[in-house]
Amino acid sequence: SHVALFTNSDAADNSDKVKLMTVHSAKGLEFPYVFLCAMNEGVFPSKKTDTIQKMEEERRLAFVAMTRAQKGLYLSEAEGRNFDGSPRYPSRFLLDIEPALLDYTQKPQEGLIRETKDYLVINERYLADEENQSSLAVGQRVKHSIFGSGTVVDVDLIKAAHLVKFDNIDTPRSISFRAKLEKD
Repeated sequence: SHVALFTNSDAADNSDKVKLMTVHSAKGLEFPYVFLCAMNEGVFPSKKTDTIQKMEEERRLAFVAMTRAQKGLYLSEAEGRNFDGSPRYPSRFLLDIEPALLDYTQKPQEGLIRETKDYLVINERYLADEENQSSLAVGQRVKHSIFGSGTVVDVDLIKAAHLVKFDNIDTPRSISFRAKLEKD
């Protein structure tokens, strides 16, 4: 019964080595040095982060990861372009840090910081508020004050909009969650 309590980590040697792990698995642990790589928009925070609440959870995870370091914290981001050709921006979490607290190996260009901030302002508009998510489902009949009656044909959580095929209009219209649609 005593041997059953041992794990592989009990038998591991304690020589110098690097441990690779996700931010999630680092919760509650501390390390002399922490390296957070790929601190870019679309990576950390993930491009799948589509609500304000999920963005705040990503921010908390970034904070947890940064506070795991006892002696030194190293943050890196990649420059250039993403696979789809879009510009690669530094993570908003890097911009949240007071610049005086950072030592750079290469200070980012001021133009890149300006572009990143502009991108973040635009990106924030597309973050939905989970508390104000749509209660309308595909197939639901609705009524709009101007367009009249129609049917919800799609719900786009990323754009926070319903796609509605109105009875009197040939093509479906994208209607923001904020617009007043009454159930018909």
